[in-house]
Amino acid sequence: MTELKCLSGDEPRIKATQEFIDKHKFKLRTQEEILEKYKEYEDDGRMFDFRPEVLLEHLSYENSSQFLSDEYKAKVSSGEIKHTCVDNVIEATQDFLDYMQFAWRKAQDERVLSASRSIQKLSAWLWLLNREDLESKIQEDGLYNPYGAPALVEVCKALEINVPESLIEFSKQKC
Repeated sequence: MTELKCLSGDEPRIKATQEFIDKHKFKLRTQEEILEKYKEYEDDGRMFDFRPEVLLEHLSYENSSQFLSDEYKAKVSSGEIKHTCVDNVIEATQDFLDYMQFAWRKAQDERVLSASRSIQKLSAWLWLLNREDLESKIQEDGLYNPYGAPALVEVCKALEINVPESLIEFSKQKC
């Protein structure tokens, strides 16, 4: 288990390891599954849904090009930029863990929009990593107040990630 002491933004990075991935049965979804889920999110038409952002980073250029701006595609075509796709479970898990630590700070800083966006993005990562059980858990309405902290604590508990005591105490407050 990883021990963190504070939420200063200087906390040690939680490292994604193959042992962590295996233990928690993380498995990256296929391109077909990601594309289908992305389209599902897009079809829902929610203006402030940030889950597609996460999925887009895991689609190949071929699968994502229909959602990319003409300007971006022109830059890729000209070689000005290179399209990258996170296509391995270790990198996706590391992104998830890094974002989880970011979400802890946003919750405790009482950043309403950032905290809500964090829960959405983390739910997308949990789906992407084939943990629909935790995707459902993090989205439970009863675990949102205050600022998603109780949901973050519950998911971390399920993944055996130690969270700072200050976040645990904060998660017990109600707004």
